[in-house]
Amino acid sequence: MAQKKLFGLRTGANFTCNKCYAVFVPDGNKYKLTDITNKLLPIWQEYNKQSLTTEEWKRISYGGISDDKQREADMEQYMTDLKEGKVTIKFRIEGGSFSVILKEKEELQMVLPNIALWEPRKVTTTVGGYGGPSFRIAKGVYWRVGAFGAESRSREELKELDRGKLTLTNKRLVFTGTKRSNEINLAKIISIEPYSDGIAVTASGKSKTQYFVGINPKQISTTITINERSYPEPFTGLMLKYMIEGLVKRQG
Repeated sequence: MAQKKLFGLRTGANFTCNKCYAVFVPDGNKYKLTDITNKLLPIWQEYNKQSLTTEEWKRISYGGISDDKQREADMEQYMTDLKEGKVTIKFRIEGGSFSVILKEKEELQMVLPNIALWEPRKVTTTVGGYGGPSFRIAKGVYWRVGAFGAESRSREELKELDRGKLTLTNKRLVFTGTKRSNEINLAKIISIEPYSDGIAVTASGKSKTQYFVGINPKQISTTITINERSYPEPFTGLMLKYMIEGLVKRQG
């Protein structure tokens, strides 16, 4: 078969690099790295069995990285900057109309609709039964001698208290529901635990951890831009956590 040239590669049925003798197999409109003479080379360690575009393989041959690795590196950098307060996400979600009165030098960051407020609540149950021996007084009839013993056991369960809007400013996290309103000063937050659909916040002056859940990553998204590269990303509780931490650092 006549050899053809493709981005510096020679080919028969497959494509072979003239320099490192890496072997590529066509995979749709991409090319899969299937073999290489020296498997200690970085290209094999990083990309063996991966299918990438022609442009990606060219970039890698000049010391660059694949699109996926670039996205991963950009996302890591962006999330670090978000946590450090170097960048911030500002947007309003459809249905998240603004209803909180801002204080002096307070700036709106975002409004999230249809958020549920959950808190742990104590649930008490009573368990018990008869104690003591039983005596047979007739066929199939027994008489139990003893007293009824019972005890109360308590445990905490998460309970949804209300549903409404969650507003984030540069100073406060404000929940406004149909039955209650609640605000947390960002400077008083002790810890934040992120979830895919929300966060759990522990703050000084609050006796219980509060859970704000209901973010739908499939419906709420943002565009992250770093070094002129842009990526659409679903908005998650981790992003909200880093936003809050970044706002606190900017205040300090």
